[in-house]
Amino acid sequence: MKILICSDSHNKSILSLNLDEFSYIIHLGDIKANDIDYFNLYPNLIYVRGNCDYNNHELVKEVVLNDYKIFLTHSHLYNTKYSLDLLISNTINKYDFVLYGHTHRQQVFKLENTIYLNPGAFKDGYYVVIENNSIYLINGNKKEVFNF
Repeated sequence: MKILICSDSHNKSILSLNLDEFSYIIHLGDIKANDIDYFNLYPNLIYVRGNCDYNNHELVKEVVLNDYKIFLTHSHLYNTKYSLDLLISNTINKYDFVLYGHTHRQQVFKLENTIYLNPGAFKDGYYVVIENNSIYLINGNKKEVFNF
């Protein structure tokens, strides 16, 4: 299974990537406005609304993929630009993964039994690919690996 995770694409289209190569596409909000028109072409796309999105999609979502319980949020509701404390206190040990955006900063860390992951701002060249129990943090041509 190969999963693309991105957030904060704003004025840059995620359609610039080959989306067909992914089993799932997860977008954590603040998407380029006309990209949403193409979502129906990708039934494997999972999306939550960001603070700059003006549609009626959910602000948070729980999904199970490959037996992993995953929490998705843009995270502006948790004031993550200032601190991750509220997000962590509401999710730690309840989920295997907590995926969040909004801060535009790429980050991955594990606290107790939960992996927290922010793919960074797609508009700046940041995104994440998960494949074979590895998290690939991509920034343009650079790639870092976090194994779980």
